[in-house]
Amino acid sequence: MGNVKNLCQELNTIISEINSSAFKIAPASMEKLEKIGADAAELNMKAGKGLIDNLIGVLKSFQAGKSNEDSVSLRLTALEFYIKNILENPADTEEEL
Repeated sequence: MGNVKNLCQELNTIISEINSSAFKIAPASMEKLEKIGADAAELNMKAGKGLIDNLIGVLKSFQAGKSNEDSVSLRLTALEFYIKNILENPADTEEEL
């Protein structure tokens, strides 16, 4: 990724894909989301990494029929809120939510 702004742009793209696919994410997009999570860890974005990992887990659970749309939607909303705050306050990337 390189920087926080690029990571957030990539996350927004993936979030749009997830929303437009009714939460049925393609394997390639899941891999991309996992890479973004690794990039967040490299950028010391602890809260972002946690939110991404949580979203990945619930997406896998949803695809297996073990979770519902509300669970996915809640994680997406939390991640969108995090992205919005990071873009407004880039110095807070290490802050725990």
